[in-house]
Amino acid sequence: MPEAIRTESAPTPKGHYSQAVKAGSLLFVSGQLPLDPEGQMVTGTISDEAKQALSNIRAIVEAAGGTIANVVQCTIYVSDMAYWDDVNKVYSAFFLGVPVLPARAVVPVKQMHFDAHIEIQAIAVFNE
Repeated sequence: MPEAIRTESAPTPKGHYSQAVKAGSLLFVSGQLPLDPEGQMVTGTISDEAKQALSNIRAIVEAAGGTIANVVQCTIYVSDMAYWDDVNKVYSAFFLGVPVLPARAVVPVKQMHFDAHIEIQAIAVFNE
């Protein structure tokens, strides 16, 4: 039976979805915008936004009992591919030291909720 994962260390969903759903050994983390745990948009650079989105993913994966080493796939949505170098630097630092880097896709999009410039979703796997 699927289990909803919820933590106060990441923003409360603003719609009809779970922060993440654990189904067997898989954890599906909903797309994370650069919202702080109180639900306020992070302002600053694209690097600041990427750090917050990844921090949200970390908090949710940890709430499910894992670490970032459990993340096996990320999909990154960016509003402008010109941001890619900065996003990639933050992403690389975030996963530094992880034995197997997650698979990844980067998708340019025209517009995101709350005028964010980035959204990141993830899949993690756990040994049962």
